[in-house]
Amino acid sequence: MGYRGTEEHKIWLFDLAHENLTDEEILKGIIKYYILSGCRLDNVIDDIVFKTHYDPSGIKEHLIEVLQKAAEKTLE
Repeated sequence: MGYRGTEEHKIWLFDLAHENLTDEEILKGIIKYYILSGCRLDNVIDDIVFKTHYDPSGIKEHLIEVLQKAAEKTLE
């Protein structure tokens, strides 16, 4: 599965960096672009830094929050 590096992935990273995604869209992106490729959350941050040049401040914490909500089934 080669979802990382696609145009769709780049758009998702852009939207993530600009806080344009719902928690559900973030979760789906984490799974589609990273988990299914055997990657970790740190890879999301690396991609934001090296592929978009946007500031990743606070993004990892938000990703963890979304994953915790999903694990507790409180995703909005």
